[in-house]
Amino acid sequence: MPGINIHLAAAEEYLKLHPLERRNDFILGSIAPDLTDTNETHHPLPGFETNAYTFLVGKVNLKECLPDFDISTSFGKGYFFHLITDYEFYTGMAVGKEDLYRNTDYREFKAKLYHDYESFNDLLKEKYDIKFPEAVKEWNISSSDAPLIIDINYVEKLISRLAHVDLLQYKNSVEQ
Repeated sequence: MPGINIHLAAAEEYLKLHPLERRNDFILGSIAPDLTDTNETHHPLPGFETNAYTFLVGKVNLKECLPDFDISTSFGKGYFFHLITDYEFYTGMAVGKEDLYRNTDYREFKAKLYHDYESFNDLLKEKYDIKFPEAVKEWNISSSDAPLIIDINYVEKLISRLAHVDLLQYKNSVEQ
């Protein structure tokens, strides 16, 4: 999963373009899938833990996730938005790097991801005016270390692109 900071930044940007009356419900939905067993909420493909590449392309199985939420509610929209964010983040990282990531242990890769989330947490909090909900306060961790594998420009472009997502259109494309 992308760090909670990325989910919250993307949700904030999405809400600027798609205001919702129940804004807080959307924000909570945008982090909810990571508050429980992510294997149950993300429906990963079998063998997703084989290496970093299979982790990236198999961690989120959107088609299997569809019955888990209702996008007619703000919470359901946020929940689906979370899964889209995960899917787009991971698959985008995998593009053009199959050879590199097939030879990388997924646990080592995952540890570097979490390191990077902490390394740009402060930057994202400031730029996107992120407020960590009480349910995820313990994940509000920052580090001054340089990122190891994630380019902050990749994250910022992804957040910008996600802000423009049409949830119903995206859902319909997954269902086909």
